[in-house]
Amino acid sequence: MKQEWWKSAVVYQIYPKSFYDYNDDGIGDLAGITAKLDYIHSLGVNVIWLCPIFQSPMQDNGYDIADYDRIDPIFGTNEDLDTLIEQAAQRGIKIVLDLVLNHTSNQHPWFQAAIADPHSPYADYYQFIEWDYPAPPNNLRTYFDCPVWTRIPNSSRWYFNSFGPEQPDINWENPQLRQEIIQMINRWIAKGVAGFRIDAIGNIKKSPEALSVHRFPADREDGSASLVPWVVNQPGILDWLNELADQTFRPANVMTVAEIDVPPQDLAAYVGENGVFSMVFDFSIANLDITNQPPFTISPITGERLKPLFINSQLTTQQVGWGAPYLENHDQPRSLSKFLPENAPTLAAAKMLATFLLTQRGTPFIYQGQEIGMINCPMTLEEHDDLHLFKLYQWGAQQGYTESQMMDYFAKRSRDNARTPFQWNSQINAGFTNGRPWLKVNPNYLDINAESQQQHAGSLFTFYQQLITLRRHSAISDILIEGEFQEIEAPESVIAYRRRLQKRSIDIYCNFSQQPQRINQTYSHVYFNNMQDVFIQSSKIILQPYQSIIFEI
Repeated sequence: MKQEWWKSAVVYQIYPKSFYDYNDDGIGDLAGITAKLDYIHSLGVNVIWLCPIFQSPMQDNGYDIADYDRIDPIFGTNEDLDTLIEQAAQRGIKIVLDLVLNHTSNQHPWFQAAIADPHSPYADYYQFIEWDYPAPPNNLRTYFDCPVWTRIPNSSRWYFNSFGPEQPDINWENPQLRQEIIQMINRWIAKGVAGFRIDAIGNIKKSPEALSVHRFPADREDGSASLVPWVVNQPGILDWLNELADQTFRPANVMTVAEIDVPPQDLAAYVGENGVFSMVFDFSIANLDITNQPPFTISPITGERLKPLFINSQLTTQQVGWGAPYLENHDQPRSLSKFLPENAPTLAAAKMLATFLLTQRGTPFIYQGQEIGMINCPMTLEEHDDLHLFKLYQWGAQQGYTESQMMDYFAKRSRDNARTPFQWNSQINAGFTNGRPWLKVNPNYLDINAESQQQHAGSLFTFYQQLITLRRHSAISDILIEGEFQEIEAPESVIAYRRRLQKRSIDIYCNFSQQPQRINQTYSHVYFNNMQDVFIQSSKIILQPYQSIIFEI
């Protein structure tokens, strides 16, 4: 494959609302990100992905866009974004924006015009159905656990929404709508935006059944059915995505990463040599703890469960294109709270996870706070601020789930765990703001914060710096970036793999268990180690609990 610029990138994802509050109104902003560019640069990353910053009523924290061309005032102005792009470029950092193209806010002028006049051209920018009955036209359930059809008050018109009623899906069947999207994207590219993370893009093509009066086989006690089989990767979606890429992404050589669950047989069309995106996120690892689980139930992640999924993901993606490995993001709990048991030695285990992430094939994504070991935050129901959580809580209460069962699940799985303010120092509000934070600050900021870690050579922050340097600016950078991925035989709880480039190779071993593990590796040159020592027994290496080692072969 071509050596595109984004293949050598390390991406730092920022949730602007929670990164740094420059004007002390309690909400993070673009000026705050610009003020912290030196910190980001010191980490060693060269791309920043910003979660949505467009004008929005913030019913779903910016994933409900009311104006694609304006920055929301809570984050600043369009000029503030211009400044951020310019200042970042001076440090060799590119800016990637988050685009929501499956739906808009119900406050978007398009939707307001559509509901005001059924004969308006904008009425065809969304999916409407006439249905003069109190119950929805069908029993499909959204990602946010509510009906996919929402009725316009005092009418017989219903509109389709894959998430919440506040987020009506737009109608990609309409060529004028598609041109509006294309022109908007090109305006941002012209302003210097280097790429886009594209939200929920796999949902844009709906099956005829999903948009009809239909009864689907129920998969929950309430008689509802998941929308997923009827709206994800439907036939014809690639026609639209190729049209989009041909008129925006490909000519500009921008980086695109899509939030879409692609079957292996279709992966080449999405991320291959002529794929519509640079890369896509793989959900199989991030959602391993909840996949096929009953509601409000979690299956703890272990090395044994993770290993086959990881190996399969790397090998499958490698056959056709490029990947986007990650351990946490704005929709996931903190990785230290998800991939490790509560009694794991936190620092060593956190360094092992960092090694695991930054030695994979693909463009790695680090989420703000991951580099200092931020963990899940204890919250009451009232302290949460997540639309999905509140809708899920309402549904669970109706179905008879207990308060303790639901709150225990939220403690482990709430998206707010990743959205708590960044912990800059040990001062009030963790140095995030002098105002009142929009979301609870994790009380452990006295012990876990960026300032203290920047001052210690053995900290997790320093370890991330060293690993990023190893990946981007070392004698083995070309192997870590371009090298082929191969599985290595190892004990069940040890994830081991080789990165090979021509005649050069490195081996990576990550012990995901709390027990020492003997590996079939004789002592040779250790290129990187998350612990001080290498333990030898009968000339074989014994990995300590949560030890990770990189060997030069």
